[in-house]
Amino acid sequence: MGARWAVVVLGGALLVALVVTMVRISGPSPGSSGLSGEKSREALLSREAERILAALASGPAATGKILEGESLRYGGRILRVQVGPGWATLAPAEQGRLLDELFSRYTRSWQAVMHTHSEPAVSLRAGNRRVALHTSMDRWVRPSGDALAPGSSK
Repeated sequence: MGARWAVVVLGGALLVALVVTMVRISGPSPGSSGLSGEKSREALLSREAERILAALASGPAATGKILEGESLRYGGRILRVQVGPGWATLAPAEQGRLLDELFSRYTRSWQAVMHTHSEPAVSLRAGNRRVALHTSMDRWVRPSGDALAPGSSK
């Protein structure tokens, strides 16, 4: 009878340990949930975006500054970048290359911080006007006027 109780108690303890382990594995990582976790992830994404923009700003030769500043929207899901006067001096192909590189680098950072396989969006703006957009579904560059660049998806 004592052996039977020992097996029941040991089995129950093992079952509780298994449930606790499953909940910990499937739940959010410590410090990532709640308002403080969201703010810390967004701060990390902002630092990463600044680092990426600084690396890309030293790339192509153009007259004036190309990428001026960034802001994150919706928990970092959208990266908005203000372009400077140097953007207009780039050839459309160079603008597209810069957009693709920015999207690629920010996507890798965003996926690592958010622990996801989905992709964010990158929007380049000149003042209040969107001049380029890159999402997982769409990519276009508007170099000047209202005409879209050749090869765009819109």
